[in-house]
Amino acid sequence: MFPNKDNYDLIIVGAGLSGLAAAVSASENHLDTLVLEKGRSIGGDGNYVEGAMGVDSYLQKETGIDIDKTQLLQDELNYSHYEASAPHLRKLIDNSGQTIDWLHALGIEFTKVGVQGKSWPTIHTFKGGGHAAVQKLYQLAGDAGVEFAMSISAQTLHQENGHISGVTVKNEATGQFRDLKASNIILATGGYVDNPDLVKLRTPFSNRLFAVSDGKSTGDGMQLAWAAGAQHYQMGAIQYGGGAIYDKQNPPFTHMASQLAAATTQEAILWVNERGQRFVNEDVNDNMCHAGGAILTQSRTFSILDQDAVDHLTNVGLYKEVGNSPVSPDKFDNLKVEIDQDLNDHRNYITKANTLTELAEQLSMSDLTATVARYNALVKAGTDDDFGKDSAYLTPVANGPFYAIELGVGMACALGGIRVNNDNEVLNDYGYPLSGLYATGNDAAGMLVGDTYAVTLPGSTAGYAAFSGRNAVSHITQNQ
Repeated sequence: MFPNKDNYDLIIVGAGLSGLAAAVSASENHLDTLVLEKGRSIGGDGNYVEGAMGVDSYLQKETGIDIDKTQLLQDELNYSHYEASAPHLRKLIDNSGQTIDWLHALGIEFTKVGVQGKSWPTIHTFKGGGHAAVQKLYQLAGDAGVEFAMSISAQTLHQENGHISGVTVKNEATGQFRDLKASNIILATGGYVDNPDLVKLRTPFSNRLFAVSDGKSTGDGMQLAWAAGAQHYQMGAIQYGGGAIYDKQNPPFTHMASQLAAATTQEAILWVNERGQRFVNEDVNDNMCHAGGAILTQSRTFSILDQDAVDHLTNVGLYKEVGNSPVSPDKFDNLKVEIDQDLNDHRNYITKANTLTELAEQLSMSDLTATVARYNALVKAGTDDDFGKDSAYLTPVANGPFYAIELGVGMACALGGIRVNNDNEVLNDYGYPLSGLYATGNDAAGMLVGDTYAVTLPGSTAGYAAFSGRNAVSHITQNQ
């Protein structure tokens, strides 16, 4: 259905986490607001986030977590090779705790705050996951009178005398178009991870990348902004989700809750390339983006498990806590069932053999047996002199049968393409605002990263989504 009216104070393009945060904030500031959503459901990739980043939140104060904001800023700028905007990142850090407190005051519950892998203790885990958070924001916005138009996409932005004046929208169900007027527009379309052509512009490794997303993040916001005169800003970073089962037959979400996927990517046993050569310290998966980058340096990547590892993970417990996966039980009690089912179904990503020699022959890995012998010697010595893997996670590969699971790299989101100022106003090539146009969430988050997603600042995607939505509305309200 088309919107009820033709004129609004604010139109928000996208009903993901940043769009919903902006909508609730707009209702608090009494703006006549319309939210456009091109799909038939709300939340976008916000449905899948684990938690939101914050510094000096109520929960951190309760648990005694004290973070030096300046040191955090310095570390993240170093991590980004100074491609991040220091002022924008500083504003996010300074306001992130208040954003968590705002969400909490709205009724969104958090279960804990802490680290994720080797990181700052900033991720506030949503009770019920991101889906619960976005549903609460959607309810609050709707109850406050914010209008939502589903299956309606933004096609073209309008300008009059140098100021945004409206947008042409399309009914995705009927193919009809309509012009709407608005003094301000917020682009909150979720980035570009679901647009293969844009992803190819960002990385040459796209053949083994696949989006683990809602399918709607196709770069609409950046393309709308570019057409209106916005600067073609750096594409920022793709958030690699570390390794993922490389299934050429089924969609990526098939394995999101898979214990086999978590075991092969998170448990830090042995990764080898197409020739059976080890190429990295497997505990790199503590930083999922670094793990994804390492996997993509090889033509093919396989995770090797022996039966002892399968038995241990099934019956005893994990070798290391799972930090970057939707699956995080104490042990993988369904792992054997999943392996047997995949083998019975002849899945092309899993190979089983009784001996390493047989496994090497099946996969044409000329160096596999020598690699495993070398690796087991390092395990016995208790020190990884080759790549520096944490000795606590040196686990032997010795007793068959043996399993090889091929890995690709899942992409959770892609950030950037639009340059914004500290008020989330979209900037042109000269660094000046396109008056009335704002970008939030992943559309603008290239301001916070270099070429690698800031996994060291966990929860930053969701934290920035909520902050930037509020930040844009705050500037709109101040300038009314």
